[in-house]
Amino acid sequence: MGLVVIDGLLIMACIVVSIWIRYDHKTIGQIYMEYVGGHFPAVLAFTVCFLGLLYANRMYRYAWLYVGTEAVRSLVYATSLATLLLGLTHRYMFGVEDQFPLTVVVIFWLLSNFAIGSHRIGVRLFLARMKRRMAHEARRNGNGHGDTSSKTRAVIVGDAEHAATIIKTLYHSHNLKHYEIVGILDNRPVVAGLFYSNVQVLGDTKQLVDLMDHKAIDEVIFAVNEESNGEKIREMVLKCRRRRIVAKVVPNFAESLARPNYLRLEDITVEDLLRRPTHQLDLNNFGKYLTGKRVMVTGAGGSIGSEICRLVMKAHPSELILLGHGENSIFKINQELRSKHPEFSSNLFPIIASVADECRIDRIFKRFKPHVVFHAAAHKHLPLMEYNVCEAVHNNVMGTNTIVQACADHGVERMVQISTDKAADPSSVMGATKWFCESIVRAMAREHKETTFLCVRFGNVLGSRGSVIPVFNEQIRNGGPVTVTHPEMTRYFMTIPEAVRLVVQSGSIGDTGDVYLLDMGTPVRILDLAEDMIRLHGYEPNIDIPITFTGIRPGEKMHEDLAALNECIERTAYDGINRVNCTKEFSCDEMSVVVNRLRDLAHKMDGGQVLGAFEEIIPGYANSARTTFTRLVS
Repeated sequence: MGLVVIDGLLIMACIVVSIWIRYDHKTIGQIYMEYVGGHFPAVLAFTVCFLGLLYANRMYRYAWLYVGTEAVRSLVYATSLATLLLGLTHRYMFGVEDQFPLTVVVIFWLLSNFAIGSHRIGVRLFLARMKRRMAHEARRNGNGHGDTSSKTRAVIVGDAEHAATIIKTLYHSHNLKHYEIVGILDNRPVVAGLFYSNVQVLGDTKQLVDLMDHKAIDEVIFAVNEESNGEKIREMVLKCRRRRIVAKVVPNFAESLARPNYLRLEDITVEDLLRRPTHQLDLNNFGKYLTGKRVMVTGAGGSIGSEICRLVMKAHPSELILLGHGENSIFKINQELRSKHPEFSSNLFPIIASVADECRIDRIFKRFKPHVVFHAAAHKHLPLMEYNVCEAVHNNVMGTNTIVQACADHGVERMVQISTDKAADPSSVMGATKWFCESIVRAMAREHKETTFLCVRFGNVLGSRGSVIPVFNEQIRNGGPVTVTHPEMTRYFMTIPEAVRLVVQSGSIGDTGDVYLLDMGTPVRILDLAEDMIRLHGYEPNIDIPITFTGIRPGEKMHEDLAALNECIERTAYDGINRVNCTKEFSCDEMSVVVNRLRDLAHKMDGGQVLGAFEEIIPGYANSARTTFTRLVS
C-alpha cells in the first residue's frame, strides 16, 4: 500500500512540475492554483487511472530485489498509456481551452518514468542492503565469534558475460559462502579492462599464474560450457592444484544461466578436463524422424540408453518405451522423465524384459508397434565378459538378433544399433560379440529394405558405468594404489551427451546397412588420466598416491582401433560423423546359420567352443587367453 501512495503523490507532482517547466515564468504555486487546484477531482481521477495502469502491468507484483529489464518494459508501457490518456483528457483536467502544448505531455512522460523508476531503484537498493545485513548477521552467528573478515578470494575464468551471471548469483545466494571476486579472465581482447557486475576483466588466461602467485587467490571458478576446450582447462586446473588452490566449475552451465539466482559450484572433474568442443544437434532438423513417433530404447536404464531417452523426449515423440532388464535402473530413468515431463507421464512405458527372450520381445513389439528403435542393451564390461563367454553371446548376440528380427517382422521404420570401437578387429569376447551384432544388422538390412537398419560405433564414454574413472576415484579415496594396466595404454573418450547427440543425428541421416563411426578425437593415455585424477584430488602421483602397473588383461589391446584392417573410413557431410566401409558381408541365410550355431554352443555352456567359433568366423580374431580355465567354466 505504501508504494501505491508514494506513486500517487509522485504522479501529481510530475503533473505540476511538467507544466512549470513549460511555463517557467510562473511559480509552482501559480501553476498549482491555475491548472491543478481548481480541477483537483479530475487530476485525482487521472492519478487513480495511472495507478490502475501500473497495477495492470504488474508494477506492484514484482519481487523488487530480483527484477530485471522486464520491470522497465512494464513501467514504460504503463507510463506511455497514461501519457496518452493525459493528452486526450487535458481539457477536462486543467480547463485549458486553447491548444495544450505537446511539450507538457512529453515532459510528463519523461518525469513519470524517472520518478517512478527511481523510486523502484531505491526500493531495490534498500532491500539488497537489508539482505546483506541479514546474511552478515547469519554468518556472524554461525561463526560464533563474530569474525566476518574471512572471504574466499576468487578469480572467474571464462566468458565475461557468463562470469557476470555467476557474480550476480553469488551475490544473491544465501546458501553459498561469501566470495570476494578479484577479477575475470577472458581471452577476448575486446573485453579487456571492462567491468562486469562491478568486477574488472583483468586480461586473458595467461594472467592466471601471476594472480595466483601474487594476489592471494583462494579459488578459481571456471565458467565452462559444452563448447569449452578441455585441454586448455586441464593446463590451468593443474596449475591451480600444484599451488593447492581450489578449482571449481559450474555444472549444467546452460541450466544455471536459464534459472535466475540458481547456482551450484562443484569441484572440477576429469570429465571437465577431457571435454572437447562438442558437436551441437539441431533437433528441429535432425530430430524430425522422432517427432510424433513411438520410440523404443533398449537398455534404457544404462548410461547411453538413459541419455538417449532424455534427448528423444526433447524431440516430442508420441510414446517412449523404456525397455531394460535391470528394474532399478529402469525405475530411476522412468521417475526422472516423469518428474521432468509430467504432461507426458501417460505416454511413458517402463518395460522389464530380457532382449534375448524372443516370445517376450515379440509380444512387446505387437503391443507398442514402435516406429524407431535404439538398441543400446548389451553387456559392456570387457574384463567381466572374458569370464562369462556364453552369457555375453546370449545377451549381446542373441539379444541383438531378437531385436533386429522383431524390427523386421513388425515394420519398424528405423533401427539404430549402438556399437563400439572394440568391434574393429576384436581381441576380446565383448568386442567379438559386438562384431556379430554389427554383422546381424547389416545382413538384415540387405534382406528387409522396408526398415532402415544402422550401426553407430564409438569408443569409451566419460561417466559411464563401465568407465575406468569411477574405479580410479575409489582407489584415490582409499589412499591408493591406483592401478594402471600398462604405462603406454591409450583409449578414446567422449562425453555421453556428445555421443548420444551424434547417435540421434546418425539415425536421421543414415542409409540402411550403414555403419557410422563417431569422431573420437585424440586417444588419451590412461597413465596421464590417472595422474590428472590424483592431482585433482589434491595429491601428487607416486608421492602421496602410488601408481602400480598390473599388466594387460585378457582381451585388452594396447591401443584401440576405430576400424578394422579390412575396413576404410570415409568422411560424411556431417561434422563428427564418419562412415565405415565394411568388406565382410553375410547374407541373411548365412547369418542365420552362424547365430544358430552360437546359440547352441552358448546353451551348452561350452565357452571353449564358442571361442573356437569366434576364431573361425571373425577375420584375424585371436584371444590372448584362449585356454584360460576360467573361460571354460562360462
